[in-house]
Amino acid sequence: MNAATDISVHRITGNIGAAIGGIDLRETLPAETVGALRQLLLDHGVIFFRGQDIDADQYWRFMECFGVPLKEESTGTENDTAKDVMIGDMSKSRHGTAVWHSDTTSLAKPPIATALRAVEVPPFGGDTCWSSMYAAWDALSEPMQRMLDGLTAVHSVDPTVERMRELGGAFEQSYTARNARQQVHPVVLVHPESGRKALYVNESFVTRIVELDRLESRAVLDFLFRHVERPDFALRWHWTVGDLAFWDNRGVQHYAVPDYTATRRMQRIVLAGVKPGEESVLRPRAGKLEQSPA
Repeated sequence: MNAATDISVHRITGNIGAAIGGIDLRETLPAETVGALRQLLLDHGVIFFRGQDIDADQYWRFMECFGVPLKEESTGTENDTAKDVMIGDMSKSRHGTAVWHSDTTSLAKPPIATALRAVEVPPFGGDTCWSSMYAAWDALSEPMQRMLDGLTAVHSVDPTVERMRELGGAFEQSYTARNARQQVHPVVLVHPESGRKALYVNESFVTRIVELDRLESRAVLDFLFRHVERPDFALRWHWTVGDLAFWDNRGVQHYAVPDYTATRRMQRIVLAGVKPGEESVLRPRAGKLEQSPA
């Protein structure tokens, strides 16, 4: 047990993930607990809470402890409220998310964190995997690290649009109504809170490395996309109803396993982000809970 906050922490793998006990998200969390959870998220990349039977207001209030919640990253605004949060059947888009990615890095300001809560799960399958991009970076050779550090990459919505064709173009229309199709972000991200370096390229959105020629870019990206799939960087989570996963998009990628056809209903909230490489801190929304320093 953590004597300061009276919560339990069970590490899941050596590189990523921790299951948190002793927390009831129906209650307002004290500042000390929020500070501890903030640090656990930074330390482990993704943290899990079992058995959280919470309503949208309670879910929203929890996310406000760490930033500005949005109903969805490409159409959400800072004026969103808990009433805007929807419960979606993820089975409809399961093939579109079956690739390693950080959430919507094709945006100018990708979300800094995401939370997903299981409302209804299939009788089998439908797990989600998360992978540490800190570990992926650390495992590269020093010559490869020197080459990559300082490069930039194009993050485009087009590959995701292609995979999401089964949604009838609705995703593309909603996305492009308010956002440019692509952005350029660093290949290597220095995490603004931990100070650690993480790989910031993912197969869902990255189409090329700006500073390399076409063939060089393709070869390097093909290597990196396969590199981040190594199981020693990752964990696999089997959902049960009421589970809530909360992860840091700045240093983590995830993969939704599409091995199911039954309904998989999830409730999702993201935290508003900044341009990668700029300061972004998990702190309470202005006027909300003031947390103690982590």
